[in-house]
Amino acid sequence: MKKLFLIIPAVIAASAVMAQSEDDALRFSQTYQQGTARSAAMGGAFGALGGDLSVLSTNPAGMSIYKDGEFSFTPCFGNITSNTNLNGFENEDSKFNFKIGNIGFVTSHHNGNESGFSGIAFGMTFNRLYDFSANTLVDGRNDFSSRLDFWTDRSRGLSPDEMNDYADFRAYDCFLMDVTDSASWTYTNLHHQGNRATYGQYQQLVQTVKGGINSWDFALSGVYAEKLYFGASLGIQTVNYKYNSTFSEEDRNNVPGIGYDYYDFEEELETRGTGLNFKAGVIYKPVNYLRFGAAIHTPTFYSLTDKYRTNMTSKLDFDDKVYESYPDMNNYEYRLYTPSKAILSAAFIVPNYGLISVDYEYVDYKHSRFETNDEDNYSFKKENQAMKDKFKATKNIRVGIEGLAGQISLRAGYAMYGNPYKFVTEDIQRQIISGGVGFRGDGFYLDLTGTYHIYKTDRYLYEGNNPAMYSIENNHLYIMATFGVKF
Repeated sequence: MKKLFLIIPAVIAASAVMAQSEDDALRFSQTYQQGTARSAAMGGAFGALGGDLSVLSTNPAGMSIYKDGEFSFTPCFGNITSNTNLNGFENEDSKFNFKIGNIGFVTSHHNGNESGFSGIAFGMTFNRLYDFSANTLVDGRNDFSSRLDFWTDRSRGLSPDEMNDYADFRAYDCFLMDVTDSASWTYTNLHHQGNRATYGQYQQLVQTVKGGINSWDFALSGVYAEKLYFGASLGIQTVNYKYNSTFSEEDRNNVPGIGYDYYDFEEELETRGTGLNFKAGVIYKPVNYLRFGAAIHTPTFYSLTDKYRTNMTSKLDFDDKVYESYPDMNNYEYRLYTPSKAILSAAFIVPNYGLISVDYEYVDYKHSRFETNDEDNYSFKKENQAMKDKFKATKNIRVGIEGLAGQISLRAGYAMYGNPYKFVTEDIQRQIISGGVGFRGDGFYLDLTGTYHIYKTDRYLYEGNNPAMYSIENNHLYIMATFGVKF
């Protein structure tokens, strides 16, 4: 599979005033719902099926499929592994976590009428929409460039007091950069001490990411003639994103001409916020074995706050002193509007034997938009235009099958999420393979599911001329169990 090429620095466009970029908008716009174990086992393809608490976050019309009340709870265990390769140097890191995938309830009343209004249902549920958790280790030798080159070039024409990026100033403050011409404010760095640049240092990036996107949905749905199901839900989504990284360059082999032993550049970013959206959908059942569904999601209107901090330390060749720039924490409040979604679904059901279900989801990421509360009226024009230029619509497919053997259910699913970048020819960004088993008893049920996410990409450690590129393969394994009771 052709890999996805992203020009992404160690975290995002990291500046003293702004830490937002088009890639932040994409991060908070993409969702890969975990939900209940049954839904996850079938690839999340429940848009036409209903009868599962995960549908409140996809097609709320499916809630009125319920004939009885129900409560369910889904714990989820995850093991996230990242394998990286930088110039032939391979590394692996992993992270284990525990989350709540779903918890909620639904109450339903049906009068059995085959004409006119025949039922109503109300539900409330919590669904996990995205898990950011990951540990990443990149480590290898670079004989061609340094991140100092990028900071040096970007500082051209700016005095030290005018450097508006903390990384640039911190490199200068730690004696890794120096002024060569104060009239034009040009700089050099310790890789350029002679007539030519000297490299051969080892570069290392250690990243830790925590948090996720969760959705609380409150839904109301109804049934007409036991054939047309309709519903709507109000979603309250919360974002909690915590990023910590240390980027290091170290002269491990004492290469002549490199003027430092090492330097470490640390970044911390925490994003928190709340968003609102509205979902509406319908399911039509022309005959008992066939269902068609459609749903629309409005944009999610987020109010977000960033807390961003950087720090740098360095140890130079010519003395034993460790230089350190002192960190400052910067807060910034802004708004993000994610793109709307449209979902078409179909399901074929053979009573007492099983079913097959398919969802088609359309999302156009170029319609994401930032807005600000900044008193200086920063307009985000550059970032919003970058989203239009860089992103495109994706077509996501989810397929699920379920086979019944008495009280036992066997399930399998596949989900394919499209690549949102215009300049990448590969259509697939992420694939999810899933399977599970379920047991239905008198008034209760138990489902067990495993899902496996596959996501490959190439990234740059930093921007600039001849930047270091590394490949990364992410493999996410989630095990979840749903415990449910009917009432």
